[in-house]
Amino acid sequence: MAVGSLLFLAVLVIVHHPLMVSDKQDPATVQRAQQQEQQLALEMTRLQLEFEQRNQEEKPGPHQSLGTNQSQREEGATALRVAAKQGPNDVVWNGWSCGLLVIILLFELCRPSLEPESSYDSSSEDASSEEEEDNAEAAPGGSCTQHPDFPDRAALEHFYEQHFQGVSEDLVSTCKFVEGLVNSLLEVCQVLTYQTFLPQLEKCIGVASAFEGWCPHRDSEAYRVLVPLLPPKGHSFRLEMENVEGALEKHGHILVELECVCKRERLLGDVVCLLHHAEEDLSDNMQGPFRVHLLCTSSHLDVEKTTLWFHSLVGKAWALVAHNYSFQLTPQPSTSSCKLSLACESRRALSIEIILGVQRGDSLVFLASHGAETGPPSSTVWLETFAVQEMMFFQLVSRYAPKDSCHLKCLQILIHLKECRLPTLENRILTTYHFKTALMHLLPLLPLSEWRPEQLAQRLQDILLYLRRSLEEKCLYHFLIGNSTLASHIPVPKAFRNAEPLNLFQRLALEPAAHAQATREFLEVMEQVRALQCSK
Repeated sequence: MAVGSLLFLAVLVIVHHPLMVSDKQDPATVQRAQQQEQQLALEMTRLQLEFEQRNQEEKPGPHQSLGTNQSQREEGATALRVAAKQGPNDVVWNGWSCGLLVIILLFELCRPSLEPESSYDSSSEDASSEEEEDNAEAAPGGSCTQHPDFPDRAALEHFYEQHFQGVSEDLVSTCKFVEGLVNSLLEVCQVLTYQTFLPQLEKCIGVASAFEGWCPHRDSEAYRVLVPLLPPKGHSFRLEMENVEGALEKHGHILVELECVCKRERLLGDVVCLLHHAEEDLSDNMQGPFRVHLLCTSSHLDVEKTTLWFHSLVGKAWALVAHNYSFQLTPQPSTSSCKLSLACESRRALSIEIILGVQRGDSLVFLASHGAETGPPSSTVWLETFAVQEMMFFQLVSRYAPKDSCHLKCLQILIHLKECRLPTLENRILTTYHFKTALMHLLPLLPLSEWRPEQLAQRLQDILLYLRRSLEEKCLYHFLIGNSTLASHIPVPKAFRNAEPLNLFQRLALEPAAHAQATREFLEVMEQVRALQCSK
């Protein structure tokens, strides 16, 4: 019986004894360990006394006390019968077994002190807790209290219904219509340029606010699409990247080079190798307006010349297909993009902007023509754009966000207040892209479940708090460049993920006057937001 008790106790200790995962023990754990040690010591003492008593009963002497208690006599008789059956060898074996079990018990008690030290580091815990506090300040959760002067959800929903009722529903269908119209024009353009040495046009890609799912205006809607350019037959585009001093965006030149296509000329006969044909061997149809170099300046593709050529090409294409549509399409003058004004019979007007771009390798990063007249000093400089990745990011969020998520509503309200309620300034510091960047940073920091419709007021306040903190620190990083934690679903090349983060507020750190103006602009937006509570 004693051996069975010891075995049962040993199994309990081995099964229920907790393994320590670090060298830090709290007082409660130490107290429990001491209590267990005391209980085990008492149990060991009781078992040892019982074991000695049984041995004495197996070898009765003249001075052995038989006792007067009936239960003690029955226990002694039982022990004698067991001892008689076991024999002397079994008794010796039981002694060794008990000793082995005692050693196992002692080893189990000492095992916590024999374990190797854990890799736990208190400094790492402190650092992680500080990082969590910073994230909590930058992106407050749903448990944060709302500022008393900030409008509640009812006031924001009322404002949204007044200015954006029905816009989101029409946005999806209108985007599909715009993409279909532009692709139809591009198909005609491809036919017109098939037998020429001019850039080839691919299908358009919808970008910017409308295709991201939000639009700050209701009446004058703008839809922007990007049309990728491919080099003409017998040519190649080589991108030469550079950083213009004082500019945040990267810029680049597109060098147009000749390629040898003699093999294709012999096999298919659909192209002439301009590299190995003498100039006098080329017919008049292969020169003049059919040469891509007319769109270049010093062998580099010129933004203005290419845009004017495309603008003229779209005009010719529309003249051929206009009879198929019941609206008017009027080209608008521009030197960096092709702007089209569409007037429907219902008096609804749409503004379509087509920008041209050359793809960087296999990535979806483009050198685009848009904005070249206000940025780079030379017309051969093209701007680097991540518009496609940003559009894909918003589409990905909308796919997994709760139904009627409020993240796009927040952005629509803020941009509408900034652009429509405030006086127009020529040189504004805070742009729409800054507000959009703040939202893109907040979306991965908070669970998508925190963007439910009933949390509209809190999330709008979070965006403003994030932007205010960025203004105070004069630091707002680009969402895609240098963001190594970006989801793999967004096709950003590894070189851009691992690059040095780009501070969009770098100018504010260098120019105190610009920082003061940006702060004033932000406070104006805050006042417009607070005014919504009174206008409810």
